[in-house]
Amino acid sequence: MLGLLVPGVAHAAPPPNDDFSEATPIASLPFTTTQSTVEATPAYDDPADCHGFHQSVWFTYTASADGVLVATTAGSDYDTILAVHTGYRGALTQVACDDNGEEGTLQSRVEIPVVAGTTYHLMVSSYPWGSVGSLTLGVAGWPGTPPPANDAFARAERVTSLPHTADASLAAATEEPGEPESRCGKSTRSLWYAVTLPETTAVIVAPTWGTPRFAVYTGSELKSLTEVTCAWNGGLTFSATGGTTYYLRVADVFDSTSTVSFSMAAARPIRAGFSYLPSTPSTFTDVGFTNTSTVPDTAGPVAVRWDFGDGTTSDTGNPRHRYAVDGDYTVTLTVTAEDGRTGTASQVVRVRTHDIAITRFATPAAAAVGETKRVTVRIGSTRYAEDVTVTLHRATPSGWSEVGRYAQYVPASATGGVAFPFNYTFRPDDAALGKVNFRAVATLAGTPDAQPLDNEAISATTAVQQPAFAAVRQAVTGLDVA
Repeated sequence: MLGLLVPGVAHAAPPPNDDFSEATPIASLPFTTTQSTVEATPAYDDPADCHGFHQSVWFTYTASADGVLVATTAGSDYDTILAVHTGYRGALTQVACDDNGEEGTLQSRVEIPVVAGTTYHLMVSSYPWGSVGSLTLGVAGWPGTPPPANDAFARAERVTSLPHTADASLAAATEEPGEPESRCGKSTRSLWYAVTLPETTAVIVAPTWGTPRFAVYTGSELKSLTEVTCAWNGGLTFSATGGTTYYLRVADVFDSTSTVSFSMAAARPIRAGFSYLPSTPSTFTDVGFTNTSTVPDTAGPVAVRWDFGDGTTSDTGNPRHRYAVDGDYTVTLTVTAEDGRTGTASQVVRVRTHDIAITRFATPAAAAVGETKRVTVRIGSTRYAEDVTVTLHRATPSGWSEVGRYAQYVPASATGGVAFPFNYTFRPDDAALGKVNFRAVATLAGTPDAQPLDNEAISATTAVQQPAFAAVRQAVTGLDVA
């Protein structure tokens, strides 16, 4: 018979207060202790902390009087979680829980109201799993601490100018009977601020510490308040009409007893602006408008209103618009934030329909090598006087080759036009092909043409012969066909 000997593995004992039933009693305040949590374990019936279930150690305190209890793990060398419960094993009720409440650290801090004769169970755990080390726990208390003055709606702290900052300790705050329930969530602890400004102002309320929950109301009695806006987690803006009182209720997102800090200031103005393309529109093109406005200090919807200056408007963010007639149009963009702030921007859009056309292209029917003959391009402009350049090309086996350019002034005329004459001397390579075609291209100076398709034309074919054939032709016909 064979036997297998396995060496034993030694395990350190868990801390003496590892289990709820062996919690370290806190007999008097202030209280401070330091201990190792390296071998701490979770019990099967431990309540969940802020992030789930983790290794834990326990402390217990029975309040001798009504007041405020503050507990902190500042000085510990690992990431702690601190939770406070009432009740008994298997039926605990969480009063508060905090992860990183000690500003700028991974340590925890809770501040709660306590009731005389009630036992409070403090559970210190860790985050993440396995984060243990040397725990320092400090507990202090102040008996008989009353709620803050602005705990009651009727004693709301007055704010009559901006900017304004506040630190709101919710430890002894309460919920008044009849307090309205915000659409952003219910709170059992809240403080009140009455904001009355001399002039209409867009007010931004921003958290600076903690996780405050804000709600803004109008009205004069707690039971008949009307909610203006709220923010479940984060800041908000609202339009405060001059002389009207707005009530700001401050609570905590997690309905905890922590201290939250916030600021109130006038929201920055809207900077309205827009761009458009093309920069030189015509009645044949759509103008694309792009809203380039910036709306600081808001997370709510923004409305836009475009006035195109021709009697038409649009509420589209980045609209397109076509003008029916030429003219100078003042386009105005109005941007409105949910809190009532507005901003406007205006620009003059110059609509000009520049449109020239090749109305005639005259070339000789036949020619001989060495002959110089006239090629005429006629340009018409019915809307504006224009500076026009006509470029004449001839066809070659390798493509179009420029012959020459002619630039001149073309007055506006409903029926007339201006001739652009070119003298062309026919070449041997024209005769080698037996023919030549011409291409005319008209361009405007300094502006695009609204309809460029009629700015280009290709001539009828000119037959080209060697001089001897041309002489025979003239002798037989007596004609010099041009």
